[in-house]
Amino acid sequence: MQSIYIEGGNTVSKKGQSFFKSASLVTLGLIAGVMIIQLILAIPVAGQQARPAINSGTPDLDEVIPQGAFVRVAEETQQALVYIMAEHSVDTAEMFGGRFFSPDNENEDAPDIPDQVQPAQGSGFLISPSGYIVTNGHVVSRTDTNAVEVILADSVTVRLSNEDEYAAEIVGVDIGTDLAVLKIDVSTDLPYIPLGNSDVARVGEWVMALGAPFGLTNTVSAGIVSAKGRARIGGLNGSAYQDFIQTDAAINPGNSGGPLVNLRGEVIGINTAIVSNTSQGQFSGVGFAIPINLASKVVDQLIDHGRTIRGWLGISMSALQPNLAEAYGLSRRETRGAVHVAAVNEDEPADIAGIAAYDIVVGTDGVALEDDQDFLQRIAMTPPHETIVLDIVRITPDASPIGLTGESTSIAVTLGERKPEIEVLADSVQQSTRIALGRDILTDHDLTAVEERFDLVLSELDRNLASELEYRVSDGGIVILSAGVNSPIGRVPEGTIIQKVNLRPTNTIEAFSEIIDHFAPEQIAVLDLRLPTGGVFRVPIEIPE
Repeated sequence: MQSIYIEGGNTVSKKGQSFFKSASLVTLGLIAGVMIIQLILAIPVAGQQARPAINSGTPDLDEVIPQGAFVRVAEETQQALVYIMAEHSVDTAEMFGGRFFSPDNENEDAPDIPDQVQPAQGSGFLISPSGYIVTNGHVVSRTDTNAVEVILADSVTVRLSNEDEYAAEIVGVDIGTDLAVLKIDVSTDLPYIPLGNSDVARVGEWVMALGAPFGLTNTVSAGIVSAKGRARIGGLNGSAYQDFIQTDAAINPGNSGGPLVNLRGEVIGINTAIVSNTSQGQFSGVGFAIPINLASKVVDQLIDHGRTIRGWLGISMSALQPNLAEAYGLSRRETRGAVHVAAVNEDEPADIAGIAAYDIVVGTDGVALEDDQDFLQRIAMTPPHETIVLDIVRITPDASPIGLTGESTSIAVTLGERKPEIEVLADSVQQSTRIALGRDILTDHDLTAVEERFDLVLSELDRNLASELEYRVSDGGIVILSAGVNSPIGRVPEGTIIQKVNLRPTNTIEAFSEIIDHFAPEQIAVLDLRLPTGGVFRVPIEIPE
């Protein structure tokens, strides 16, 4: 089974076991950074101290590259490579999922078991002579969405290329990018790796990955830039933004946080994740690195503020799906890269400016969007309290029974400040609750023709039903009591409310039926639904025969 791994952190032996014994522990799990994960990447804004400017050039790849170039770059960059050893205290009950030692199962006879120390290792690199180090956040921290906190390692030790070891301070961690900055106190200037320009890196360009795979320090591998702008990579946990450089340079557990460098000896990426076909997370030819142009903005803020500061709109959104654009009567050319606003948070920047749910954002400040990740990054890179203009298409009903029309407009929004990423992550993993309606209403009436056609059992709202759903009767809609396997709406939860069809209110089953009668079979209709948990979304469906 193919998995996405954060390619970091083997366990580290405290008794000096051989490398092969230590490395074999990767198969056992409980290793910071060798865990299967879910999402990654981001941005902010600020200045940086004592670091070189990003270079604007790239080598002429049409020239024959002498083999000596690899040797020169390896020798120069290895001096600034560091090996990171972190220790995390883990609650014993937590290690067993709380099954034996949870507060609900307290037992006076239960043993008093101390916290376990979970060692981990990874890579990093010096970015300044004064001792600032960049690595991955998962090497030196972990997230707890239940407690809504980022838990830092209890101790971090850094080993330089000359074997000197230093205790390191965690300057800051950003889970939105899976990046961390460390600082060591030194009395002399240290070698560091200059930062390149990932924007001008080219597919096919030679690159080298440096790090400590399986604890083998100062390891160098070579490959090419396989692709750029990789996003929507499943399994990367906690990160809100993705825009990876893909490479086939060998990356394995322990490489996390190490640099991906070009043949000028400049960092163009930070090695972060791999696709692996093995349970040990070993390399299969597909690795991902955070582009340095994004990472440097995060690093600047962590150094200057200890945290990242990002712009905030206050909306929920997703990429506009082609079938929804079709239902709106919009062409792919008009909506390529567009974003669909699913919900607008009350009294937050978008709401204050007049952005509405289901608006379609096609660009910002007159520049078309590439995709939803591009939109996220544009908002994040705009500092709080600055204004950004959203170019939108607003969908409204026309004069016909079911027709829709789109009107283009631009709305200026003064951004707020995004709350900490751990809070955003915690919000996103809230458990949905299933509502069991407290009365037997399923057999109260014979199914209408529209219910049979849609394989639904519906009910109109009354005060009792609305109270059970924590919903106001005045908000309107009809309640789905059950949805069969053949329903075009899908298996939505009991208690879902159909509020509108093609923006026309459906306050009764009869009104729903009358609107549906205007559609031809297989025509696309747009339904506005409210889930029992309070979430709202718009779904295109194909009208059944």
